[in-house]
Amino acid sequence: MRPALGASLELAALALIFSLAPAVPGGVVFAIYILLAEFAATFLIHCPAHYAVGMALGIRFTEMRAGRTTLARALPPRFGRYARLMPILTLRADRPSLAKASRGRASAMFASGTVASTSAAFLVAGGSTLVQPLLYASFAWALALLYLAFDLWFSPRGGDLRRAKAASGR
Repeated sequence: MRPALGASLELAALALIFSLAPAVPGGVVFAIYILLAEFAATFLIHCPAHYAVGMALGIRFTEMRAGRTTLARALPPRFGRYARLMPILTLRADRPSLAKASRGRASAMFASGTVASTSAAFLVAGGSTLVQPLLYASFAWALALLYLAFDLWFSPRGGDLRRAKAASGR
């Protein structure tokens, strides 16, 4: 699929999920919604962030397609085996434009996915505070903090921050 179309579809799905927030009742239903919204937000904003930042910095992309997560490399083998089965959407950078980009630009493009995903988790938590009592919204904040801790552990080992560091030459 064309990268612009894929990124647009992901952002449209994310907008739909967020538009449902005011209608979700509190309690267990809200907890389930927040769990799904946090997962969707961190997942659906990731590729569009790479795409937008990359395009702004002169890096082109050739396609968006179903792929496998790099999460498997950072997990113990027992868990990594299952993580390899999880399909995700991947964005393929145009190699010549990536090679022509400066180290800083390539690094920024790679880091943008992690930054956007982590930010999205906190935006969901902040938004939930506006539409639900703090008791229910605290679940969203706990999930956002857990996602941040996970990303700080995983991304430098096998994710975007590892790629950003490699691209920067450090």
